[in-house]
Amino acid sequence: MNGLRYLITLTLFCISTAAMAENWSGFRGAAGTGVSDESNLPLEWSMDKNVAWQIDLPGRGESSPAVNSKRLFVTSQTEDKALWVIAIERDSGKIAWKKKVGDGVLSAYGPKELYTHRHNPATPCPSADEEHVWAYFGTGLLVCLDVDGNEVWRRDLVKEYGPYTIRFGMASSPRLWGDNLYIACMTKGPSYVVALDKKTGDQVWKTDRKLPAADDGPDSYSSPIVLQTADGDQLVVSGADHINAYDLDSGKQIWISGGLKVNSEFGRIISSPVVSEEVVVQCAPNPGKGGIGRAIAIKTGGKGDITQSGRMWTFPRESCDITTPTAYEGKLYMVRENGVGICMDLQTGDVHYRKRLGDSSYRASVLAGDGKVYCLSKNGLCTVLKMGPEGEILAKNKLEGDFFATPAIVDGTIYFRGNHRMYAIAAPRVAAKP
Repeated sequence: MNGLRYLITLTLFCISTAAMAENWSGFRGAAGTGVSDESNLPLEWSMDKNVAWQIDLPGRGESSPAVNSKRLFVTSQTEDKALWVIAIERDSGKIAWKKKVGDGVLSAYGPKELYTHRHNPATPCPSADEEHVWAYFGTGLLVCLDVDGNEVWRRDLVKEYGPYTIRFGMASSPRLWGDNLYIACMTKGPSYVVALDKKTGDQVWKTDRKLPAADDGPDSYSSPIVLQTADGDQLVVSGADHINAYDLDSGKQIWISGGLKVNSEFGRIISSPVVSEEVVVQCAPNPGKGGIGRAIAIKTGGKGDITQSGRMWTFPRESCDITTPTAYEGKLYMVRENGVGICMDLQTGDVHYRKRLGDSSYRASVLAGDGKVYCLSKNGLCTVLKMGPEGEILAKNKLEGDFFATPAIVDGTIYFRGNHRMYAIAAPRVAAKP
């Protein structure tokens, strides 16, 4: 009997693991780590090599795709200000459906020339599972659709919780985890973290997040991520010169750390937290001083204020601004907006290498998996680095278009979302031995 129970448990575990491997439920994957556990990921591609399919997308958007076992989902805004959710078949690249869910413009009071060419209400990334897709827009609209495009529920978070008083408009993406959808709003006005029931949209908990920060410091474009620990999963959020963690079930704060304030009136946080089993890293840029800011590393497992007790190291210069680094096999990989890639030891902060990866600007975040590190530039150049301290470049691959969105990795395929076009890149399948 024990043997039978073990076999059943093992079978269910394998089925569950396989299902998880075929999904990328939101920004930088399910938990937001940017790491894929898959093998045989693509190494080389071009416009006429290893492209499984490519399609034009209606309108424009910077949202990364959310992927389930059959479809991927992106959001977009067309010239008439309409907001769309688009479902694409994974196998063929055909648009399964597109649904207009609202309209509106981005609420932002900063200089338009600094954001309108790269940012609109369709910047936050959708989330998806096997039954539903949740689309969030910079207008405050949050809508839940079933996988066939039928509306299940909707909420207007601006009307309910207050306006987005943020210089360049809301860009934080939701995090789908378990039965809830988690959203962080960090602005000069209302600032909070809220958990919503994914099936009904009902509020599970809401925790205000008003922390001391001056000038543009309260504005954050960072997205929440999930830190998985032996003591339970935590929701990690960064903004207002602080990074902190919440209990996923109650919204109660578990720990908090300062140390992210920089010497600039334009200092604010865009990149999301980086997590590993033992270390959390957060970057804080200094756009008023040539982009030079800092990164701090925090030891996991702390409680309360761990600004001093939890600090492992500080990297006082060359911090990335918009892109989010990735922690992978004991190393931290980041790419600055000027195209310089940096690899650091995750435990000590020691720099292994600095290497120029491209001559364009970088907006997409770093991804890793299968012993490879992927860094995508705005002009479509993706540099593939070998995992490790040497900085060996394995390949440089080019696609046409402007790329602000972070790709998604699912079942051996990398999905690249340009402003107006989507590409599916797949490595050649290795034939099974007879």
